[in-house]
Amino acid sequence: MTNRANVLILIVCCLFLYFIGSASINLTDPDEVFYTGTAKEMLANNSLLTPLIFGKPQFEKPPLFYWLLMASFKIFGINTFAARLVPALIGMMGVLGTYFFMRKISGAPASFYAALFLSAAFLYFGLSKTVITDIVFSVFTAFTLYAFYLWYRSRKDAYIVLFMVFLSLAVLTKGPLAIALSFAAMVPFLFLSWNAKALREFILNRYWLIFLVLGCGWFIYAFVKYGNGFAWEFFVRDNWHRLIYAEHRHSDTWYFYPAVIIGGMAPWTAYLLFLGKGFKKYRNEYLFLASWIVSAFIIFTCAHSKLASYILPLFPALCCALAVSVDSMPGKSKLLIAAGVVNILFGAAGLIASPFIAKECPSLAKPLFLSLLLLFLFMAAGGISLMKGKIKQAMFLNIAALAAFLLGGVSSVPAKLETAFSDHDMPGIVREYGYEGKPILCEKMFVRGVYFYTGNPVLVMNMGGKSPFWSSHPLDVLSTEAEVKTFFSDKDKVLCVLTGEGREKIDGFFGGVRKNTVVSSNLDRVVVLSEKASSLK
Repeated sequence: MTNRANVLILIVCCLFLYFIGSASINLTDPDEVFYTGTAKEMLANNSLLTPLIFGKPQFEKPPLFYWLLMASFKIFGINTFAARLVPALIGMMGVLGTYFFMRKISGAPASFYAALFLSAAFLYFGLSKTVITDIVFSVFTAFTLYAFYLWYRSRKDAYIVLFMVFLSLAVLTKGPLAIALSFAAMVPFLFLSWNAKALREFILNRYWLIFLVLGCGWFIYAFVKYGNGFAWEFFVRDNWHRLIYAEHRHSDTWYFYPAVIIGGMAPWTAYLLFLGKGFKKYRNEYLFLASWIVSAFIIFTCAHSKLASYILPLFPALCCALAVSVDSMPGKSKLLIAAGVVNILFGAAGLIASPFIAKECPSLAKPLFLSLLLLFLFMAAGGISLMKGKIKQAMFLNIAALAAFLLGGVSSVPAKLETAFSDHDMPGIVREYGYEGKPILCEKMFVRGVYFYTGNPVLVMNMGGKSPFWSSHPLDVLSTEAEVKTFFSDKDKVLCVLTGEGREKIDGFFGGVRKNTVVSSNLDRVVVLSEKASSLK
């Protein structure tokens, strides 16, 4: 295929994967509404340089992602489509950037394979539909390292300029982690290549002034204006503490990220068996990509705060390495047979899991089974094609599996999950019960979404005394039974958004004193109207 045809196919693939169903479920708790809500408040208060949440400055992330959201809101209004448009466009940009990078170092068809693998890798395309910083950070970090490697090959200063620009954008998205990831990939590669001279040339170049201006300017401004409060919140609490403390203890294990990579590379998981093929032909490329993958994996594994989305920055490198491996595969190989079997089994795993998922939400049983059945059938066909040595055919069958899965579920599944993961229904409930402007009691998962959608004052029920949020929020927190009872004591009715466990606590606290009516319930999100028994007579 021609270069133009490849690009067109990739654009169509991204448009389908990233935009189909992107607005079928509204912005979800707790992260999408956090970032969207911050951009909304920055717009409302004309606060271009200071991120805001609940009317107060917050420094969990630098401002670039909020700026992108604000620009989209200016054009399309503040809505789900406008918010999700940002990660979708950045995700597409990452795919096309990967294609053009690989064209320069390997040519076709490896460049097309790399971009196709990245576009449809489950974690990458999932985060391209999600309003959080990880896709933006990963793309700019990848472009930073692409620019470095192209400079290494050509020694053209233009690539150093691009390196500085993209590093600045990555730092403005998520902070100093971008610097750590970039140098952790570059330095081992240059040593493995026995090229300390190149490292010295790169570190001592005059273009670092670009990074100091673009990448550091906002941090200097924030420190000058907010002083040690900013420095502590951003550099210590939101960066250093994530390295040494586990925000999510259940995921702080050595096997968490290997499991995420295996699942996140679907539907290409079976293709990981090909890694290492063509090493002699692509030796330098393999050394660079391996340095990138291994260093990123070590950094994220050593950090105690782990989330699936954090590992995304190594996916562009993994897809590039996978592409040159697939391009080097012979037409017939026992490895192809093994990969075909894994491809079929991976598709079958979804069918096996569907009854367990449907048990939690019976209304999903039929559409979910249909979607997973279509996924299995296409992946089985892809597995058979791999066994026959028809790799290109197998790849497009895997893409078809993903497309069929999305089309099978997008029309019915999101609507059934709307009130489980989004607080979009809360304005209607507030109006129905005449609760405008009154404080809504929420558990921490729902606080940001309730505030974003209703604008009502919110406070947090978080039993146990621990801080409910990683970064500080200017909200009242009720952490004991006595505090909850005091809050309820002078109110005829209180609207609450709770988990099932939280609802049981409210019922236990008040017994026959108050009537607690479930207004809405879906999975573990329950909206309760609590009324004084005396006010009902």
